[in-house]
Amino acid sequence: MIKLGLFLATLFLLTFYKIYSDYEGDKKKFLIDTGLLLFLLFATGFSKYARVYLPLFVMHIVLTFFAWLWYYLYLWGRTDKIWYIFAPILSIGAFFIIGFIASQT
Repeated sequence: MIKLGLFLATLFLLTFYKIYSDYEGDKKKFLIDTGLLLFLLFATGFSKYARVYLPLFVMHIVLTFFAWLWYYLYLWGRTDKIWYIFAPILSIGAFFIIGFIASQT
């Protein structure tokens, strides 16, 4: 757990440094980039809860990795699409749906 926290803190600091160094007075882009970063940190931290359902956990890890990759492509200007960054929502939603269905039986 400590390793995940240190990893997330390092990712946050390096990425926030990149966002801050590219900041040119465009507050909207700065807030969007920072919000996406916070969402990805939340989605990565959610991985510890998804371990309950192993296939869902694997899917969540793959989607989170894909989202981080797409975020860095977006951050360095390789793409303008940000919808792929929200891919971990699928596994988080599936986690809550499966939990709801399991609690009903």
